[in-house]
Amino acid sequence: MRNLLFPSSWLLSLVGVAGIFELAAAQTYTNCNPTTKQCPPDVGLQSATYSADFRKGGDPLHWSSGGGPITYTPLGAALTINKEGDSPTLTSAWYFFFGRAEVRLRAAPGTGIVSCIVLESDDLDEIDWEWVGGEQDYVQTNYFGKGNTTTYDRGGKTWVADAQGVTHSYAIDWTPNTVTWSIDGAPIRTLAYADALGGSNYPQTPMRLKLGLWAGGDPKNANGTIAWAGGITNYTLGPFTMYLESVSVTNMYPAASYEYTDKSGSWQSITTGAVVPQVAVRNGKKVDGDDKPPTPSPTGSNKDSTSENGDTNSLPAGPKDTPGVVDGVSSVPYPTGAPRLDQGVGTATSSISASRGTPPPNLISVGASITGRETGMRAVSAGALVVVLGAVIHLL
Repeated sequence: MRNLLFPSSWLLSLVGVAGIFELAAAQTYTNCNPTTKQCPPDVGLQSATYSADFRKGGDPLHWSSGGGPITYTPLGAALTINKEGDSPTLTSAWYFFFGRAEVRLRAAPGTGIVSCIVLESDDLDEIDWEWVGGEQDYVQTNYFGKGNTTTYDRGGKTWVADAQGVTHSYAIDWTPNTVTWSIDGAPIRTLAYADALGGSNYPQTPMRLKLGLWAGGDPKNANGTIAWAGGITNYTLGPFTMYLESVSVTNMYPAASYEYTDKSGSWQSITTGAVVPQVAVRNGKKVDGDDKPPTPSPTGSNKDSTSENGDTNSLPAGPKDTPGVVDGVSSVPYPTGAPRLDQGVGTATSSISASRGTPPPNLISVGASITGRETGMRAVSAGALVVVLGAVIHLL
């Protein structure tokens, strides 16, 4: 994230402040942005499925950790903020290219404490779940495309029963056409490709999975971030702990690597190394599937393509099925000598936690400008989720 420094003599209108806050939003960290220069290939998830049960311990072969204390308990991986500066994070060692990511977790309580699930690419595509510690029964959803913040209506807020006391399942289904967020198997929001600035703001490049905890209410943060996070964090009331029970990932295009062939940031520009043939599944039964991403037309669009609901879409539809899983077992062949990432780790439980209470009338709010979240933001390096806030704004 770039630091934004403003002389105290500047007079900023509320609109201007909101714009600056939005500018800071998607300035999340990347080692190399392929939309600005040539970058090395990303390490790919070579299996169609991966799962880990953190109640059984860590998986250091496939996850890096940093930023603060992480221990393993009967409730799963415990990410804890004990003091100012802690931001414990688990980051996948690999990227995946469309598919599904599901995490079972309990969010951390505490004023100003933010728990998050982040899918993030090298060119700053991003899909998020975020929990603010002072809001026990709500979760926020958000997305970014190539770090673009030209619109301010991406955020959504959804009721969920006792997110801090009950383990729930939070999933992101991500295809070339749609992103769908689900809680305990029930979809709560869908983003269509065409609705994200005609696709230009649609997250579409290989992603890593980042699971973390940070203090949006740290007194050193910008006022907008503190307000969004619910107020100033009092570290003496800690520790504040988030529990990650399990993770499961389905990779639509398993491969040893993913490489950007141009600076467009489009999914059509991605090539894969050692592409793994797939066996797709629909409603639990094997069907024919593609073994590589669909080939776009010379203009990058295919007006003859049709989505599952029969609607035409300017983006090639691509395979829509969950690849390589039959009765919970991967049926995908693996390249000779390639490690099977779904071996030797736990399997996520499929039970659904009981809900508490009755939801209020307005369960879902989508399109609200959650500008406070988009003020502070995260810089992530070597698995550490670090809040980098360089905006010094004085309203005269």
